[in-house]
Amino acid sequence: MFKRIAAYSSFLLTALFSTPVRSLSASSPMISTELALAMEATVRRYFQGVTEKDSEMIRSCFGESATIRDVCALQSSRRTVPATQLVDRCMQFVTAHPDCVVQFHYGPECSRQSNWVFAHWYETGTWSGTSCDIEPNHQPMAVEGQTRFKVCSDTLKIQELVVTRTFTEWERMLLEKPQ
Repeated sequence: MFKRIAAYSSFLLTALFSTPVRSLSASSPMISTELALAMEATVRRYFQGVTEKDSEMIRSCFGESATIRDVCALQSSRRTVPATQLVDRCMQFVTAHPDCVVQFHYGPECSRQSNWVFAHWYETGTWSGTSCDIEPNHQPMAVEGQTRFKVCSDTLKIQELVVTRTFTEWERMLLEKPQ
């Protein structure tokens, strides 16, 4: 399964970055460097909030809600959720992995043709905290993924996320837990 995910991830990277600029709509305005940098800063602040376990910092990156599509989840359909729910989920994760640190293989980088910011990230740490009534196994964790963030050019808030990623053991147990 992981080979298939890795192959799909490589496909996404190739498709995302090998599309010639000419193939994009001629009416698509170029995004200024300043705006692109500001949108990238929003995404960096989101990941910094995860690393620092700062729910207010994470929350500041979203408007009232955001649409999320987790490509690798069992329910990969698009769903719009309140930003507070996204923050709560992040905080559950960092409670389970209190020494979690986010780093980047690539990005965040904004397309100059649209308001999508791409990041290829990885997280390392230890599953050492109890979260959602799931006891830790005190084992190291390492996960990675690629996320596209649609950032509103007016508010600089994340509107949409498309995530392709691996899962921690804690996340697997959370998914298997009766609701």
